[in-house]
Amino acid sequence: MRDKKQQKDRNKGFTLIEVIIVVAIFAVLLGILIPSLNPILGFRVQRASEAIGGALDRTKTEAMNRLVAEVKLSYVAGDGYYITYYLDRGKSGSSAENIKVDQPDKMAPAKTQISYTDDSGTVHHLWESGESVLILTYDRATGGFRKIQTETIGQEDILRQLESGQDIAFHDSGHYCTKITISGGQKQRSLILDKVTGGYKMVSEEPGK
Repeated sequence: MRDKKQQKDRNKGFTLIEVIIVVAIFAVLLGILIPSLNPILGFRVQRASEAIGGALDRTKTEAMNRLVAEVKLSYVAGDGYYITYYLDRGKSGSSAENIKVDQPDKMAPAKTQISYTDDSGTVHHLWESGESVLILTYDRATGGFRKIQTETIGQEDILRQLESGQDIAFHDSGHYCTKITISGGQKQRSLILDKVTGGYKMVSEEPGK
């Protein structure tokens, strides 16, 4: 009889009230935790947007003084987002080493969401497969943005074109980038690009806009 009672006690499990109490405790903890994370995510959004703005400023300055200056925003799955510069040194020779490639600079962790919009209205999410790179450069003659680049240009390509008397052949796609958006938590910032002037305006937006 005693063994049956012990077996019955072991199979009793949790009562409905106990389950409700546990769920309520978790809800309270989540209510405390989530708001505390928002400032951290918001800081990451601000830092990433300022890093991209600084990268555009530097690339434009370099483009006005070099044959080629390009900036690449890229996403590494599970790691985060990086900025890399490709700058032509203008040196003679046929080596691809004449292109100065800066070490990638991490600007945001993987949980941040960075996307860009082209002039057709299509939104490209850098964290999605096949959309993990955005390459931008400037037109030296006008100071405005060139179209989105499909790949970076190499030094050997530059030298070959110069030797033949041709202009630098950039790898223009069919569209301009009009906006770069950074989201995290309850904060979202966008850089609105002006393709004519090469400038940009940074604005705060509601997430999902």
